[in-house]
Amino acid sequence: MRAWIPREHGQVAWGWGEGGLLEQAWAAWRRSHPELDRLREEGRRELGLPLARPVVAAGHQPLPVHPGILLRQLFLSALPPEVEGVWISVDSDAPPAVELAIPLRRRAYTFHRLVLERNEDRRILAALPVPSGARLARAWERVRNRLATLENKAILERAAQAWGRLPRPGGNWAGWWEEAIARLVGGSGVRVIPVTELSATRSFHAFVELLLSRRGVFLEAYRRAADRAGVSPLAPGELPFWRLEGGKRRAARAQGEVHLPRALTLTFYLRTVVCDFFLHGVGGARYEPGVDLLFREVFRIEPPPWGWLTGTFLLPEPSERKRLPGREYPFFLHDLGEVRRSLAGPLASL
Repeated sequence: MRAWIPREHGQVAWGWGEGGLLEQAWAAWRRSHPELDRLREEGRRELGLPLARPVVAAGHQPLPVHPGILLRQLFLSALPPEVEGVWISVDSDAPPAVELAIPLRRRAYTFHRLVLERNEDRRILAALPVPSGARLARAWERVRNRLATLENKAILERAAQAWGRLPRPGGNWAGWWEEAIARLVGGSGVRVIPVTELSATRSFHAFVELLLSRRGVFLEAYRRAADRAGVSPLAPGELPFWRLEGGKRRAARAQGEVHLPRALTLTFYLRTVVCDFFLHGVGGARYEPGVDLLFREVFRIEPPPWGWLTGTFLLPEPSERKRLPGREYPFFLHDLGEVRRSLAGPLASL
């Protein structure tokens, strides 16, 4: 499957191979792999996930995302009750800053990257503190001043409503922002599971033990998978996992040091244990041919199904006919009713 980003406003694109998504999820749920069945069952019991119906999962870093990413979370919430939707909060990522793009108009239209929290020492998002109330207030003033330069005042109104509904600052960034998304988007009923929670489970460590029990085969397969996915290769002696030191990621070199998965081993674990169908965006879809290779070479089985879903939404400025270039503006500046309506196409193709 080749994922692509739509060019025009309101376009949504998706792909999940031959057959419908639900059909493929049920087929994967019925498939038996004696070596993995017990691991899957125990892992889902441990996480409180259903055993009697398929699980469809998607996920992203807990950051101020654009609507094309939010689209997948809304899609999960609209799935029929015959499957369980799960959102994976990738709080194990360590970006250099938490920031959002804000449009403004000077002589021409441009944008400003507003930094909410710097992360020079690259702590994971689960270890990054929430900005103080005073800092959030100052950030809002900068947001308001920039959006006030636009002709379309509805954008500023939506931002003001969203900022007023943010949770009280406290805890870590990842948990706080997931709560903020739930408030701003509305209760969806989709279970949110952070990667830090997943990686603390017995099933994750049993998965790691299984892989490292065949270390030579696994590491050679990982080398080829990383090359296929365009992921940086491991240095000599490294494992494709992270250890944590003071909230910072370091390369794991022994099984006892494994605390978190890297990108490929994260979806390898998710697709092995947690879900029957994984739904990517355009960015993550490039990883999965590499993960498919891991299934074939490490477990000697055909990989479970996966797909992708994305959309492009451009802010109207000053009118519906003229829209700002760039699809990276945060979802709370957009008309979310319009985003929800755009789900009609992919939902009809289930």
